[in-house]
Amino acid sequence: MPGEFLNNTYQASVIIPNYKQNIATHYQDIIAGNIDHYCNEKRLPQVFNHFGVLLRFNNPTQLHLHDKEMNMIPALHPIIKEAGSVIIKNAYLDSTHRSMGHRNRFPQLNFHVDRSENQPTHYSMYTRNPFDQEQKFPRTSSTLFVASIVAHLQAIKENQAEAISATGNRGSYQIFQRENINELIDKIIVEHAWNEPLNTGEISILDNITCLHASYYPDLMNKGYKIGVRYVA
Repeated sequence: MPGEFLNNTYQASVIIPNYKQNIATHYQDIIAGNIDHYCNEKRLPQVFNHFGVLLRFNNPTQLHLHDKEMNMIPALHPIIKEAGSVIIKNAYLDSTHRSMGHRNRFPQLNFHVDRSENQPTHYSMYTRNPFDQEQKFPRTSSTLFVASIVAHLQAIKENQAEAISATGNRGSYQIFQRENINELIDKIIVEHAWNEPLNTGEISILDNITCLHASYYPDLMNKGYKIGVRYVA
């Protein structure tokens, strides 16, 4: 679907349509009923009907996505509330705010949250800076996003004792260690691959209240550079 942001045109698409149904089907042996009721019983956030929005700009585009007080632009809030995460390709942050935040490389398949629901800056924003001598290259590793319920159900599937009786969001899950991740991407996992061509900017945003993230290293000997990280409200 075409769109326009400050006179810059882009193509928008849902990354995983029918996400709730995908989860219900994949974990039907555990849920054994209505997924919304299951979330209520376990005190977990309700599942998105569709997970993740991809915005691909037609030309390299500079974006102003937050102010110096780390307040995200209002237009993104309803999108993330409905879809959990946003991935933006062929775009980079404005020069005033580009160097803010820090850099990090997350542990392999350790799905976790960066912030708690008690912190106002509960959105994580990840960036690839096309003007940086390291980040201008495609990255060899990716970032994975899942809804909170997926991490919970996968831990139960793997017979992790602490997950079976747990309720509410947990901050960290070591999961999918024996799974073929490629078979789950675009089904129950959103992947930000950071693999756009040389000198291309990339940005992604997720809500730590409803989602978790982890790194995925197809080659454990080559984990790639650290991506930019900042927290916004």
